[in-house]
Amino acid sequence: MKTLVAVSVSVVLGVCCVEGQDAPQSPPASTPSPGTSSSSAPPKAKSEHLISGGLTLSVLGLSLISGSSSTVTNSTEVSTQYQTKNASERIGYGLTVQGRITEHFSVDLSGILRRIGYQFTTTVSTTTTSILNGTTFPSTSTTSTHEDTRARLIDVPLLLRYYGTGKRPGSPRWFLEAGGAWRLSNNIRSSIDTTDATGKLTCCTFTPTVPLHRSAAGMVAGAGMQFVDEFGIHVVPEVRYTRWVSPIFQDFSTKTDRNQVEASISLTF
Repeated sequence: MKTLVAVSVSVVLGVCCVEGQDAPQSPPASTPSPGTSSSSAPPKAKSEHLISGGLTLSVLGLSLISGSSSTVTNSTEVSTQYQTKNASERIGYGLTVQGRITEHFSVDLSGILRRIGYQFTTTVSTTTTSILNGTTFPSTSTTSTHEDTRARLIDVPLLLRYYGTGKRPGSPRWFLEAGGAWRLSNNIRSSIDTTDATGKLTCCTFTPTVPLHRSAAGMVAGAGMQFVDEFGIHVVPEVRYTRWVSPIFQDFSTKTDRNQVEASISLTF
């Protein structure tokens, strides 16, 4: 009897041990570390750089030189016509740098390369009168000079910007800007050919045209928006108006427009 009881107890204990080994182990409860939250905090907006710089692209709304013509009567027999055709490019490009002074104020300095050009034609008409058997026969002969001039302009605007406050950190910000600009002309190239009264073409002389002013100052005002992504890249579209104090080229029908309207976009880092 004692043997039977001992065997029964041994079997029960063995079954319990097997069940204990087969039962799945529940993972220990994780204890939150001090100072951590159960939900992840939203990422912070990328702060703006004190100094940012990059590329800028400018498109002019008005031509650098307006096409026009005029006629001058020198005498009863001679008259001169002046005609100018614009040959400038509307797209300019360059570099820009912005320095932040305060949360609302920044200074922007740019250097923009532009290409200006024109074709200027001078036509001199001479009228002579012949009388044959009491009848008047007028005849007109013309001579002309054609000038093709191209040059390079470098515009350097220096502007103070006022930024509005965005609705939240990292949101787009509008700005207003005003300041001055300086313009330099260089690399002037000219080609001049002439046609005489018989229609003979003589080509060419390459003496560069002398501009009325090699440099000019201007006053600038504008407005735009600034977008900053999480990597700190600035995308800045804007519009500007510049009033130049003096023209670069001015001769008869040729005159550099003193009013300049442009739209530009800058990509800075």
